Amino acid sequence: MSAPGARLRRTTLTAVLTTATALVAALLPAAAHAAARRPDLVGARPPGRAWPSFAYDPALNEAVLFGGDNGRKVAGETWIYQGGIWTQEHPATSPAPRTGAALVYDATSDQLLLFGGSSRIGTAGGFLGDTWVWTGTTWQQLHPATSPPARHNADMIYDAADHDVVLFGGYDGQYLGDTWTWNGSTWTQQDTTTAPAPRDTGSFAYDAATGTGVLYGGFNGETAFSDTWSWNGGVWTQLSITTSPGRVQTGWQMADDTATGQVLLFGGHRQRRGTNSDATWVWTGTTWTQLQPAASPFGRSYGSMTYDSATQQIVLFGGRGHHDVSYLRSTWVWSGTTWQNVS
Repeated sequence: MSAPGARLRRTTLTAVLTTATALVAALLPAAAHAAARRPDLVGARPPGRAWPSFAYDPALNEAVLFGGDNGRKVAGETWIYQGGIWTQEHPATSPAPRTGAALVYDATSDQLLLFGGSSRIGTAGGFLGDTWVWTGTTWQQLHPATSPPARHNADMIYDAADHDVVLFGGYDGQYLGDTWTWNGSTWTQQDTTTAPAPRDTGSFAYDAATGTGVLYGGFNGETAFSDTWSWNGGVWTQLSITTSPGRVQTGWQMADDTATGQVLLFGGHRQRRGTNSDATWVWTGTTWTQLQPAASPFGRSYGSMTYDSATQQIVLFGGRGHHDVSYLRSTWVWSGTTWQNVS
């Protein structure tokens, strides 16, 4: 038979546990609601940033993210995204911290190729013109005989039809309109009689369904372009489009959705309003069409997207958020019909 004091202690303990359980149950919905509204505050992943370099390496079945900035500091870490999990790498050799570098998978060499960027934020200089590759464990600097001039915010794709990397535009104190190709060992400037007007922060992706590169928009300090160009066989051609995502925005995120045979474009900065869009568009090969997905990421600009062939999804990370004062760290995936927040 238990002593009266023991029964009292058990009764008190039971009351405390019951109260604590009720409190936790009451807090869970609020916590879940907060997580749904602000996924950027939940989980382990790269700190928020804009202008990161992000590309998928199908040889290693992983996406690699490097650099970017948060408006105060330029980043220099290397992160791996694989199977929905972010892991920070600590390579023995690494490029200097930079923002706005161009990064793409070079299928000819089976490596990720990184070019340029800036060691300073915005238009403050520090433009870089170095070439690096990611070996899977470390970064290796290359020293080609010829290189494009230093720049940041250039656009770069791998042209599977011609088996070379194509780099266009950027900013080095002035807006650039030159086109360069990388053959695995050196850069060559292309002699293009017709080309898009000089610009940076355009959206450039390889459309595997048509075997051409597609460039949309960009900015030259005064004009936010709304033109669509095709890169095919070393020739630029401006396309006549009746519907487009619009002139008032720059800083789109764009990637080829190989699973659906379409190029996906998301977000962008509304120059006049100072806000960011959460609109999703697809390029079908002949025109732009706006989609109405059931779920969508926060409006953003200057994030990065890449296609994950292992999961057959597009992965979106980072960017500048509301009124360009927040730097996002959420990760979203596009399944072909809607967006899902995964971290």
